[in-house]
Amino acid sequence: MNEYPIKEGKYGYIYQIATGINVAPDEYGTWMLIIRPAPGQKKKRAFGKTEEDRQRAIKAAVLVATRMGLTLEKMDAVRTFGVMAHEWFELNAGRWRPGTKERYECIVRDHLRPLEKLPLEKVDKAQVKRLLADLLKIRAPKTVEVTHAVISGIFTEANELGYTEVNPAHGLLKRVLPAKKKRVLSAPDPFPRQDLKVFFLTAWAKLPGPYPLILETMAMAGLRLGEALAMSGDNLDSRNCQYNVTETTRSGRFGPPKCGKRLIDIDQTLVEKLEVHLKKMRQEALSGGTLPSRYLFPGVTQRMIQRAMQRACKAARLRVRTPHDLRHTYASMLLMDHYSPADVQKQLGHSSISITVDIYGHWIPGEGKKDLTKTLRGPKAKPGNPFTLVQE
Repeated sequence: MNEYPIKEGKYGYIYQIATGINVAPDEYGTWMLIIRPAPGQKKKRAFGKTEEDRQRAIKAAVLVATRMGLTLEKMDAVRTFGVMAHEWFELNAGRWRPGTKERYECIVRDHLRPLEKLPLEKVDKAQVKRLLADLLKIRAPKTVEVTHAVISGIFTEANELGYTEVNPAHGLLKRVLPAKKKRVLSAPDPFPRQDLKVFFLTAWAKLPGPYPLILETMAMAGLRLGEALAMSGDNLDSRNCQYNVTETTRSGRFGPPKCGKRLIDIDQTLVEKLEVHLKKMRQEALSGGTLPSRYLFPGVTQRMIQRAMQRACKAARLRVRTPHDLRHTYASMLLMDHYSPADVQKQLGHSSISITVDIYGHWIPGEGKKDLTKTLRGPKAKPGNPFTLVQE
């Protein structure tokens, strides 16, 4: 519970402990005790970046103010939604993944501004419902769901801390969103096999660098884009044609995959292409006198791949699809060739088989398992030139 006034600063909220004594984060997120004993004078002490460090900095500031005989500031009786949102985030950020923290920060910054300066007790069901309904006009239902969860979480925290006894977000989601089965969702748009062949022949001919290999890896291994960009040579088991998915990346930050680590099967042709790429990376590093990166595609961002995908689709005169549609292509090819939904769930890393069936149910003709190279490359495919697709 915070007892001291808060105001927005350049790098985050500033806690005003006493006249001339504040606690605030610096540009690196480190909590600083800042003392200004006189005009033009300033002393700083760093504490760290965690919630515990913030609390230690505040306690140290209180001790300094007491020793200097200063009167401690007190929190005004009115607590705004914005201040409560900040306190909720600080108290819970330690248990969230980096991607979750980033998503919640964006929700608070981009979608909750209308509530920011309102006192907690002035935020009612009508205001929250109107905000969610307006958001649904311009954003996907999933974004509305997360926004509702954030608002509800903020008020739940306020309940537990004794600031308020109500949660105006409670029970509102079902009154704003249609039932899940009636929602208009973006359907998977996989490539037919012949179009996929044309797409990759064009990609290898037109795109520079590792872009064609990244796109082909997504289509032939079912990886998410972040998982493909976080691939490591250490996780490639060439002998058994397997890859251990242990990381994903987003906005330059690496972390665990969405639904945990998994071991997947990959076909022999893709293994050969990845090995050639690894060998080339090592040779370039050796000639430059540096160590090769542990990642297969260092410096490549999601936005780069999205643009490369658009360029390849247009050059091949195919309907423009997203990188994620390559993952959909992988799943549809396996299911149409009688791989079981359980096998596809394992390969894709879905948290439950119901997710696999819900998304790809109309591509399931039966069960069984066939040769992976035949399924992904065609009935006459053979391991060959590592930089071209085999013609059927």
